[in-house]
Formats: sequence, C-alpha cells, structure tokens
Amino acid sequence: MVAAAAPERAPEPKEPERLDHTPYRNRFGLAKEQALKEHGGDAKTEHAVDLGLAYLAGRQNAEGFWGDVEHYDDKYGYVSVGKSGLCLLAFLGKGHTPTSNTEHSAVAARAVQFLIDVQDADSGHFGWTSAYSHGIATYALAECYALTRMESLKRPIERAVAHILANQSKSRDPKRGGGWGYYNPQGTHFDNWARVSITSWQVMALESARLSGIAVPDATFDAAKTFLTNAYDARRGCYRYSHDPSRLNSEYAVLPGSTPAALFALSLLGEDIASDAFANARAFVNERAPRAYRRASESAFVHDAAGNLYFWYYGTLATFRAGGSDWERWNAAMKATLLPAQQKNGSWPIIDTYAADIAQDTDRDRCYTTAMNVLALEVYYRYFTPLLNVK
Repeated sequence: MVAAAAPERAPEPKEPERLDHTPYRNRFGLAKEQALKEHGGDAKTEHAVDLGLAYLAGRQNAEGFWGDVEHYDDKYGYVSVGKSGLCLLAFLGKGHTPTSNTEHSAVAARAVQFLIDVQDADSGHFGWTSAYSHGIATYALAECYALTRMESLKRPIERAVAHILANQSKSRDPKRGGGWGYYNPQGTHFDNWARVSITSWQVMALESARLSGIAVPDATFDAAKTFLTNAYDARRGCYRYSHDPSRLNSEYAVLPGSTPAALFALSLLGEDIASDAFANARAFVNERAPRAYRRASESAFVHDAAGNLYFWYYGTLATFRAGGSDWERWNAAMKATLLPAQQKNGSWPIIDTYAADIAQDTDRDRCYTTAMNVLALEVYYRYFTPLLNVK
C-alpha cells in the first residue's frame, strides 16, 4: 500500500485577519507552517491530508452529502448526516470554507447547505439521527460560522445548541447528571444512561458554538465536567462508557474510545490533562497507540483498540492536548501507521468495525475512514491550543 507521488500543491487558504486572535489562527499561512514544525507534522502528513481531501471531494454527492442518504440504522438513524459532518470538518480543518475561494470551497458550501436542509423544523435536530450525528453536525456548522461569519448559519446553530441543552441530563444521580445519552428529534430513546462518548461530542459541539459567539451557559459546561469526572474508573485506570450495570458486568465493560474522548473534553473544560491526576488515563491511551493498519479481531478491537479509528482519532486529540512525551510517542506511532497505509487514490482501507457496520463505508465509499484519518493528520494546526478552552 503505497501512496502516489506528491502532486503540485494547490494554493493554501489565506487567513481572514479577524481570525488572528482565535483558536483557528494556526490553519493559515506562516502560523500553520510553524505549528506543523513545532508539533511534529511535515510535508508527508500534509501530502496525505491533500490526497485525502481530494478523495473526499470526489465522493461527495451533488446534493452535498457523503454516504448512502437512504440508509437508515435503527440505533443511529440516517448515518449519512454524521458522516457528512465529519467530512465537512476535514475540509474546514485545512481552511477550505464556502467563502475561502479555494479548490474545495464548493465542496464545503454544498456540505453546509445539506446539513441546513435536513435540520428538523420543530426540534432543531439535524436529520432523523442520533445524538452522535447531531453533535457532529452542530460542531461542523459552528466551526464554519466562526471561520466565515456567514449570517445564514447563526439561527440554525442557535436552534441546534438549544436542542443539545434541552437533552442534557438534569438527574441528581452522579452517574447520569450532566451527561448526554441517545436522543433524536423527539427526545431520549433506548435508555436513561448518559454516555461518555456521546457527552464528549456534545461538549465539542457546544465549545465550537461558544467559540463562534453563540451563547452557552457556564452551568452546562460545569455539569458536563462533573459527569465526565465521575465517569473515571480508578480500578481500571480509564473512563467508563456508561455506568449501566449490564455494560459493566459484560465482557466489554470498557469501550476504549471513551477514555481519550473524556480526556479531550475535560481539557476543553479547563482540566490540565498533562497533570499527574490523569497519568493512568494517559497511560491507558498510549498503551493502545496505533501499531499496525489492519483489521483486528473483535476482542482486540475493543480491549486493545487495535484497528480502532475512533479511538485513534480521540487518542490523537487527547495526547496532543497533553503534549510532552505522551504526544511525541503517539505522534510517531500515528504517522508510522497511517502514512504508509494510504492508497494512491487518497483513501484508506476499511479496517474499523464502526466504519463498516455503522458508517456504512464500502470499497467504493471509504469516506468515514478517510475523514477520520485526515482529521487526525490535521491535528498539528487545527487549533491554536492555548486559546482552545471554554472555561
């Protein structure tokens, strides 16, 4: 599996002057080049990002979505909504917006319009989807609003944020209160257990909204921080997926992605995840750093995060925020695993159970897989980290 030789680079997006003092400043110009050098990126990672974005651009439907818009999952709803949100985030991460006048501006514009068009008129929820897709879509549109100040985005984001706020658990039970579980346009479904992975996406969406200038109450972030803190399992040295006894008594008591997701969300909420208090959780993540780009057994996928792109994505964000030797080890492992595995057409092979069974990736549509890997390889400059803090 060898990637193609580097093509001639397209012009880089130019930074709008008003972004100079925002967390998005590193996506442009000299600040970007400095961030790449400082944090361990290089020409090879940038080439991989460009190839991946070209692949995603070529797989976008004319109506702006990625994936099979007709496919409905009983648990996750129309997963093309969340898949499209992730792809849009990948383009935004490189500075391609509807107003950037760059090679992928039209791609970003179509994706934005698709998400706006599927927003439920009554609830503000993006499509008939689960909390995952709604959080991801809100995250992407709020980031786009911060980058562009497109007035047409403000009201849809405000409605989406209000829906997230309405679905935060108000329970006094510390195992539920402050978190989010599954919800759709009509409210909660499946059960009443808040989940760390869902909560982390909601925190990221609300953080993105606040950075764009949309009001989010401090109390919402405080409650989310309490929930995530209470999800730590000291005996296992990691964060629980949920406190559901049936989960904790099962073979897969812990889903690995919950730990880096919680760490990253807590870092946004003001916690110093590089401190000794989080040493065991960081060790849990780095012990499962990428080692090989191949499909693993179900047991290895869950217990060891082998071939688990969802874990790798959050592991990249969490270790980058932690910095130091944790980030150096992770970054080396990530680059050694992802770069040689990229195909000549810019995509990555499908190795992840979530990609195949939930996101519906196929050999003709590797868009979830490719978007997740592109987002990981954009980490060096996606945010100016000292400014990325909602508390």
